[in-house]
Parts: sequence; structure tokens; C-alpha cells
Amino acid sequence: MPSTDIYQEVARSRALVADEMARRQKNLNANNDPEVARLLKEMDQARADLLAIEQKEPTKQDNSDAVVQATGRMEKIERELAERSVDQRSDQRLSAVRLEDVRRGLPAKSALISYVAYQRYAVEKVDPARTRTPAYLAFVLKPGSEGIHVFDLGDAKPIGGLVARARASADAEAHSGGLGSLRNVRAWREASEALRKLVWDPLRAEVGDAKLALVVPDGVLNLIPFSALPDGKGYLVEHGPVIHVLSSERDLVSAESTHPKTGLVAFGNPSFGQTGDQPLLAGLRDAGISCKNPYTVGSRPLPGAAAEVNDIRATWERWNGKEPSTLETGADATRAHFLDEAPRSRVLHVATHAFLLDSSCGDGNPLLRSGLVFADDSHPQKPSILTAQQIASMDLNGVDWAVLSACNTGNGELRDGEGVLGLERAFRVAGARSVMMSLWSVDDDLTRQFMHELYVERLELHASTANAVWNAERKILLARRAAGKSTHPWYWAGFVGAGGWE
Repeated sequence: MPSTDIYQEVARSRALVADEMARRQKNLNANNDPEVARLLKEMDQARADLLAIEQKEPTKQDNSDAVVQATGRMEKIERELAERSVDQRSDQRLSAVRLEDVRRGLPAKSALISYVAYQRYAVEKVDPARTRTPAYLAFVLKPGSEGIHVFDLGDAKPIGGLVARARASADAEAHSGGLGSLRNVRAWREASEALRKLVWDPLRAEVGDAKLALVVPDGVLNLIPFSALPDGKGYLVEHGPVIHVLSSERDLVSAESTHPKTGLVAFGNPSFGQTGDQPLLAGLRDAGISCKNPYTVGSRPLPGAAAEVNDIRATWERWNGKEPSTLETGADATRAHFLDEAPRSRVLHVATHAFLLDSSCGDGNPLLRSGLVFADDSHPQKPSILTAQQIASMDLNGVDWAVLSACNTGNGELRDGEGVLGLERAFRVAGARSVMMSLWSVDDDLTRQFMHELYVERLELHASTANAVWNAERKILLARRAAGKSTHPWYWAGFVGAGGWE
């Protein structure tokens, strides 16, 4: 089969589950069917009932049973909506993305790099049992070329091992308190340089002089910032091309929003007490949650998040004062306010704790295993959570940027061909065009610094999404190096952009 035909099938099959979820939600939101309207109204009431239950004082088993019943009601309504949406799909929605559409969507002086995790068979003479081995391919497509180049990157096992080693060094740096940085930097560079030789170097000649590399990762490659791969004595972020992540090839052919919005809404440093059993390291924006009672969260205040959103609002008003801005902090940064205000603005910024549960939670639904933490309307000392599943059911069409300023917001359940099913995917399914997310635990103060640079790049310097993230990372890296501080990527490369690059 010609490489163009192979790639056509790859692009068509990529992220089908998430794309179907997005199609379904879009059709439901635009639907005039009275039955759909009734179900959507019931869903809103079910959400309100669940919120009311969570706002009550915890009463051991009684409250847990009520939560389970309310959640079950929501899932039942979602299934009915899913069945109704099947009849509402348009032929255009069912049509698969075409290679020429992808090529047409590529900007000038760019390259599209599509990684594919797949199962390959050994040669029959060597392995009569036809054992399948996980492996990786990469396709490179350029706007001015009629063909497409395919690269065999080899077995997945060494690639996965190197990603795990690099991430382990980032985790070690996050929890070291500044001790052992030299060792952690060395561990990162050894692992990620070997990774670069496997997944990036084979493509360099074909990427050529492209100024922008649009990368569709697969498998564990979703969990590593390409900007932080070593290059000489520095990193790729210092040399280019600018690298931006796409959720799928369809991001290049997505239609423009039919519901343009204006303004900024920013949530930061919600007020809640530390009610959980698992203490956090000070300053890390993650939360420990039990599967048995996912509504019990152990969280600490994030003063840097409060300073962060105030700084973002000031930058917004200075350079984009024609559009309104709304700030929700402390006791006002509630889940109810988020559900009400998030769909109204062009830019949505959330600086809070996030959680990510293991695979034993969620009853098989990966979108129930991650979420964000907000304040509670009725009980200032009790946090309230919003799962990725609930976010995916929102209507965020017209949101240009969703900035998830918390730990591990880019992580979730990995599925080959689907990417990461978690918070980032939920916001994309809901309609957000671009999502800024974190690949590991992030520090409160460091995140504030990064977000300042990100918004200056976007609002003052009018950088594209891809360039805004890339330039913010490079500024922080160069400043740390000039100050003689550790240049471990944990300090500057934790946030990546995904989705629309413009």
C-alpha cells in the first residue's frame, strides 16, 4: 500500500472516540429537537442536584450513597443523549478527513509530524507464531510536497523506557527541594538525548528548514515536552523549529467557531480547607483524592495562583482593554461560578489544584479519573471538584484558549491512536480550540512566572499560540541559565500547548 494511502487511514482513525464525543456534543448543543432539549434540561438539573448534595455537611455513608445515585442519574441521561445524537449526525460530520485537506491546512514553512504507535508482526520465517510487537512509525508531511515520508522508529519498549526515565528525573527534581539538581539534570539529559536520537533525529533531514513543526504524538510520546529534548549543550527550544502539539490531524481542518466570544475569565486560588488524608508538598498544584470518596480532597492554598491571575488580568487590561475581564478568587472561585462563566469568554484560565486518579477508579471511564478543584458555595472549608467527564459535557465552543494552570493537566489514560484521555481532551471535546496543559507536577511560583511570560507574548507581542508557549519557555530557560540556576526542564518545560497553533 502506498505511504499516502497508509497515512490517509492513520489520519482518519486518529482520536475517533474523542472526535465522536465532540461531534455528539456539538450536535446536541445545536439541536432543536424537543426531546433533546428536555434531556439537556434534566442534565442541568442533575448537575445542580449533585452540587447541592456536595454542599451539604459530610454525613458518612448517607452522603456517599446520594452522590452515587446522583452520578448514576447523570450517566443515564448521558446515555439517552448519546442515543438521540446518533440520529442527528450530519453527513459532513461523518465524512473522514482527507489528506489534501490536511496538507491545505498546513501553514507555510511548516512540517507535520505524525507519530503512530502500532503492533507489528515479526517476519514469519523468524517467528511462525506471528507474535505482535509494539512499535512506532512517524510520517512527515510538508505543504509544498506531493508525497509523504514514512520512518520506522523501531520497537516501543526502549522509547517507553526512556520517557519513563526522563519523567522520573523531573519528578525527582520536583520533590528534591533543590538538592541533587546536577544529578537530576544529568539523568534527564542522558535519557532524553537517547530518546531524541530515536524519535526526532531520523526526521531532521525531512523537516529541513521548517519554522514550525506540528506534532501529533501517540502513546508515551504524549508525556514528554519535545522542546526539552537536549540539542548540543542546550535544548531544542533554543534552536527550533518551534514545536506545537496537535491532538490529531483533524486540528488542521477544524471549522472556525460559529460562536465567537470575547473577554477573559480567570479562576485562581480557591478557598478550601485541608480535609484530605494525604498532605501535599507546599506549592505543588496537585491534590490527593481517594477512589472510595472522590469528593474528599486534601489541598493547600496557592498564594502564587492568586498573584498569577491578578497579574494576567492586569496584562489583559493593559494590552486588550477593549474586552472585559472577570476574576474569581478565594471563596468566589466556586464550581458553580465556573460552570456558569466558563462558556462565556474567549480566554479561560484556571489556576488551582488538579487531581489524577489511578486506573482502579472511575468504573472504566477515564474522564471520571481526573478533574479540577474549586471552592464550595456553601462551605468555605470544603472543596468541590469538577471531573473531566463533566467538563466534556459543557459547551465551550468559541473558547480560544483554555489554560489549565495546575499539575498533570495533560496526563490521563493513554490509548494508542486516541492520545491522552483526561482534562485536556475534555476541554477539546467541549469545544476549546487550544489548551495549555502541564505534563507533570508544577510549582506555584514557577507557574506564575511562566504564565506571565505566556500572556505577555500573546497580548503584547501578538505571538501565535505555538510561539507564545515556545518563547515563554525559552525566556525562562535563558534567565535561569544566566542566573546560574538549574536548567532542568522541570523548571521551564512543564506546560505545552495543544490544538490550534494560531
